[in-house]
Order: sequence, then C-alpha cells, then structure tokens
Amino acid sequence: MKKALLTSVFAIAIAVNGLFAGNADLFCYDQDQLNKEFSDLDMLENYVKINEGITLTSLMNENHPLIAGISFNNPFNLSIPFSEPPLGIPSFWWGCIIGVWGVAVVYFVTEDKEETKQALKGCVVGTLVGVILYFGIYVWALGYAGFF
Repeated sequence: MKKALLTSVFAIAIAVNGLFAGNADLFCYDQDQLNKEFSDLDMLENYVKINEGITLTSLMNENHPLIAGISFNNPFNLSIPFSEPPLGIPSFWWGCIIGVWGVAVVYFVTEDKEETKQALKGCVVGTLVGVILYFGIYVWALGYAGFF
C-alpha cells in the first residue's frame, strides 16, 4: 500500500513539474533596461540626499527633469478595504475566542488600529467571561460538595 501511494505521489509530482516547465522565459529580463532604470533612481536619490527638505510633491510641482521618466503608478490594488478582518471573521471574535494570540493575528494581518481595538475589546470580554465562569463553577462545586 505504501509503495503504491508513494508511486502515485511521485507520478503526480512529475506531472505537475511538467506543467510549469514551459514558463522558463517568464523570468527573463533586459539587464540594460534594468540598469538604466536604477541609474535614474540613483540620480534622484542622490539629489534628495544633497537637498534636504525636498519632497516628491515639490519635485512634481517643479516638473523636475529627474522625475520626468519615472512612472508613479501604484501596482497594488487599493480598492481592497483595509478594515477587512482576517479570514472574514470579525476582529472582536478573534480576540474573544483566541485571546492575545487573536489580537496579534489581527494586528499583524490588518495593520489597522480600529480592527486591533476591536480584537482587544474581544480579548477583555473573553477574559472576563472566562474568569466569571471559572469562579462560578468553583463556587458551584464547593456548594455541591457541602462547603456552603
């Protein structure tokens, strides 16, 4: 059984590897073009280092020649809401159920102050409910045993 399973996994791995073998030109680039782009950025960086207080906005307002050939298009999709909780689970429940680790997940995944506050509130509520249940069960157990 192990031999058949190992053989099938090996065959699937070879088949999947064959699917991606045709994408070798995907990572080809023009070294001269890359060097030119970085040389333009190096000149801009040196100019900013020499002239303290210069901002990108001021260079754009002056139509400075150093930024003439540089594209400022952001490749990231900014239409994604920043306050979306991780995995679609509300941040309050991350903190309430998982506790401090849930707050850490929300903090590092969303990097949003409001979502982290919600997770922290959930952590406090979850801790209070846990403490109340603990002491309630403790008192009930002592009462059941005849101590009260």
